[in-house]
Amino acid sequence: MRGEISYDLAMEADMDFVEGCYRLPGQDWQVFVFSRSRTVGEPAWRTSTWESGATGVSVDYPREGTLDKRAVETVMSQATVVTEWVETLGPDSMQLR
Repeated sequence: MRGEISYDLAMEADMDFVEGCYRLPGQDWQVFVFSRSRTVGEPAWRTSTWESGATGVSVDYPREGTLDKRAVETVMSQATVVTEWVETLGPDSMQLR
């Protein structure tokens, strides 16, 4: 399945924090947030609901790993049913949250 993904920040080779939105076919935009963590050895994701009612995925990402587009899309595929991501312009995740 193909999903759409939009990054709020200009992605670099290795990020400390990544936030954006994703959309599955036939669904509304949802939020994703990746944060570095010293307490995990591999990415740990969970579904989240923010105060606004927006839903999505929060990820604790290992401090030692490389956090780039490839890493984000790999974890997002694990957290959803998406096998291919298409980068597009989406809403600002901070406005959704």
